[in-house]
Amino acid sequence: MWARITSKPPRILAPHHIAVVDVVVIVIPFQESDESMAPTGKFVIRTYHRIPVRCEAYYMGGDFLGKGTVMNLCRNGFRVLGDHQVVPGMELIVRLSLPDKDGPVEIQRVVVRWVRGLLFGAKIMTMSPDGEDRVATFLSARLRAYCASS
Repeated sequence: MWARITSKPPRILAPHHIAVVDVVVIVIPFQESDESMAPTGKFVIRTYHRIPVRCEAYYMGGDFLGKGTVMNLCRNGFRVLGDHQVVPGMELIVRLSLPDKDGPVEIQRVVVRWVRGLLFGAKIMTMSPDGEDRVATFLSARLRAYCASS
C-alpha cells in the first residue's frame, strides 16, 4: 500500500489574502496476486474488526489434516495456531467450531496469506450463505460484548 498526497488550489480568504491549502491523502490499498502470497511487511488498513476468539478448527490441504485454534476472526479471514505447517498461497478447506453449540461451519476455500511457524493468517474465499450468516451473527454478538467490556 502507498499513499499519494495531493493538494487543492489555495483558497483566498479576504481581506488578509491568507492562503489555506487543503491536503488530501488518498490511500491506495496494496493488492497481491494469488500467486504471490508471501508476507511483504507492508502496512494495510483493515476495513473490518478482528475479534479475539478461541475456536477449534480443522484445516485440510491436499494430503494432510491439521488441527488448530482460531485466535481471532473476522468476516473475511482469521488467524490460526495449528499443528501442521502450511505455506503462503496454499488453499485449504476449514471446519470451524463456533461456541454457539451448533455444528461446525465449513469454509470451502481458504487461502493462506502469511505464516510464522505454526501461526498463520488466512483469507476466506468461499463459504456457504448459511456459514456466512452464522459467522456474522457470532461476530456481531462478540463485538457487542467486547465493546461493552472495554
